[in-house]
Amino acid sequence: MRLRRDACLRLLPAFVFFCGGLVAAEPSTFPVYNEVQRIVDQHFGAQTQLRPGDVISQSEVSELFLKLEDAGWKVGDRNDLFKRLLPTNDPLIRILRSTRGIKFMRQVSSDTLIYDRLDRIVQEPGGERLLADLVKLPDAARYAKQKTPPGVPDLEDFLPKGRSGKARQVEDYDKATGKIYTVPDFEKALQKSYEQARLQLQS
Repeated sequence: MRLRRDACLRLLPAFVFFCGGLVAAEPSTFPVYNEVQRIVDQHFGAQTQLRPGDVISQSEVSELFLKLEDAGWKVGDRNDLFKRLLPTNDPLIRILRSTRGIKFMRQVSSDTLIYDRLDRIVQEPGGERLLADLVKLPDAARYAKQKTPPGVPDLEDFLPKGRSGKARQVEDYDKATGKIYTVPDFEKALQKSYEQARLQLQS
């Protein structure tokens, strides 16, 4: 019994050192934003199907929150951020991820509030069918402009007419929806969350 106790005592320092190493390996401090940005860049950079300006969905972001948590920051409003992203099966995602939709998306991605407008269009009666057909046209991008040239109809004009026979007016068509559509949109929202978390730690 004494020999067994002596052996355990001899192993105790090594055990403590080993456990101490495990504790030290875990993130114990709130990461600086440069580290957060590095993780974000690395995460999206690994998704080779995405190009700057492409629309993103929840599936492209879900694992990122786990990576940030491993780095020492559990994003407090992660659920709210996640809900602001389009679901993977959203009509707008499905259309813009089609072969012709990708081409159209990359032609219009730099236009102001383009995804906000397209999102509102697909939620209108007949809007999903309209956009699915529109992206097949070689000049589809000209109809998606915020202000189309004189004589060129815009997406609202292509929607099925209302009971009055007049073109339908989409509510808040030229306003932001508050959703997150692109990587830069997500990074901006994430940075705001980071600053709020950092201030809470300092208070």
